[in-house]
Amino acid sequence: MNIISIHLITNEKLHKLRRFYENIGFKSDIMDNKLTIHLNHSEIIFENHVMEDDPYYHFAIDIPINLYDMLKKKISDKVCLLTEDYKDEIYFEHINAKSFYFNDPSGNIVEFIARNKSDYNDSINNNYIRISEISLVSNKLNEIFKQLENHKFRERDNELIEDGLNFICSGEEKEYILLTKEGRRWLFSDKLSKSYPIQIVTDEYKLNYLNNQLEIKKRVV
Repeated sequence: MNIISIHLITNEKLHKLRRFYENIGFKSDIMDNKLTIHLNHSEIIFENHVMEDDPYYHFAIDIPINLYDMLKKKISDKVCLLTEDYKDEIYFEHINAKSFYFNDPSGNIVEFIARNKSDYNDSINNNYIRISEISLVSNKLNEIFKQLENHKFRERDNELIEDGLNFICSGEEKEYILLTKEGRRWLFSDKLSKSYPIQIVTDEYKLNYLNNQLEIKKRVV
């Protein structure tokens, strides 16, 4: 599964978000009241939408393992990194990867993750490779998962954990939809998972999640 784009809603001013992301090295543009953040292989699209509270999501961006220390230093010079148990990074032994986290002005929990895979160390035009994880929060967990299964999505470890974090993928394990219920604390954050509208576009499907309902359509190229 390849994530082509994620469409997130925000109460934050788009120009403020644009300045933030450009300040840490992203390319972007604004058109039709939408801010697009460009990565090498995917895009983050923010759209203003008035809500009573401030919507936030968790997403992860792959960065090259050989540039991890440089990018962490660059980001930490501009943004306060989030900490957990007095540490500002984490090593995931089971996938041989390490991550650091920060909040953007919209309150999103942004993760930069470097995975020890050779194809992630190729020469690239942009240090920010791809969106590799995006949250999908729903209290209708089993119903949503059955819909995904019907379109040949699966849980990475072949087991759905109703009160945990589930890594949903299809085909090659490269990028994931993080399926979880509301109320689960995000790693390196005091924020709990909460359900907000989102659109996730993969190389095969367009997933629209609104009002606790998921619509899955075949992507037309």
